[in-house]
Amino acid sequence: MNNEERIDKFLELQSEGIKFTEIAQNLKISQSTLRNFLNKKGYKSEKGKYILKDELKYKEDLDKEKTKEDNTNNIKKVSTKKKKSNEKVLNKSIEQIEFNDTDLKNTKARKNIKPKKDRKINITQEDLDKLCEVYDWYLEVKDYNIKPKKISNKKDVHIDNESLNELKTTRIRIDKETWNDFERLCSNSNFEKHQILTQALKEFMKKYKNLL
Repeated sequence: MNNEERIDKFLELQSEGIKFTEIAQNLKISQSTLRNFLNKKGYKSEKGKYILKDELKYKEDLDKEKTKEDNTNNIKKVSTKKKKSNEKVLNKSIEQIEFNDTDLKNTKARKNIKPKKDRKINITQEDLDKLCEVYDWYLEVKDYNIKPKKISNKKDVHIDNESLNELKTTRIRIDKETWNDFERLCSNSNFEKHQILTQALKEFMKKYKNLL
């Protein structure tokens, strides 16, 4: 029996479900010799069966391609299902905003007004796609705990009299930290620095009027 006949015989017995040990006995060679012989001829064991490496690679490529195709189909199915679900919700919402004025007949305040015909909103497919995108965004952010910014309750500086007399330009020295705080106060106020400074001096002199 030559090599080709031996391989054909092996593949025939293997296809019939005969175990590897029994095939080796049938071919009258040891298991290790048969295994080495098959490896030299380009066969590789795959799940207990010997297959040509080229056929095995082709099979693996087919399996990968099939897996990739299945994943793509699954993604398309999920996307289509999600889109249909969104369209159902939107269609239901659109039905709820249809104008129906037939109830005007029973309104006493509008006895002389003729009831208007039902009016519907015409929405194109492009508008529907945009609404779907907005609805998807809403589903993503609706559970976020977004708190509105608190409005500051700070009161502005009280100025006794906004109209000032003749202004006096002068130069004084002030502690740097105190001046920085003063500038920050002025930046948060609607009044100018000279107005706030004048008011501060008035209040100070009022407190120590005995020294005037």
